[in-house]
Amino acid sequence: MNNAEEATKIAREVKFATIGRAIADYTRNGDDVTRLVNEAATLRHIEQEQANKTTRFAGLTRQVGDAVRSGAQLAPLLLQLSELRTKEIG
Repeated sequence: MNNAEEATKIAREVKFATIGRAIADYTRNGDDVTRLVNEAATLRHIEQEQANKTTRFAGLTRQVGDAVRSGAQLAPLLLQLSELRTKEIG
């Protein structure tokens, strides 16, 4: 992992930890945690979407490798990779 990736990972962890501490503090004080809980849910959803995309890219790329080795059709896999990338970058 390079420095930028490591810094991003640390920043993401710090963000979750900060929200978690705020939720704990608000809860201890009897304050409304709805906004913080919604923020945590949104961050987690984004994180899971990103992981799902990464997993899909990895899986499709493995299938491309398998198709090349076995002489199977590449076109459908290449199309799926292209569509996934298009969705990712908008």
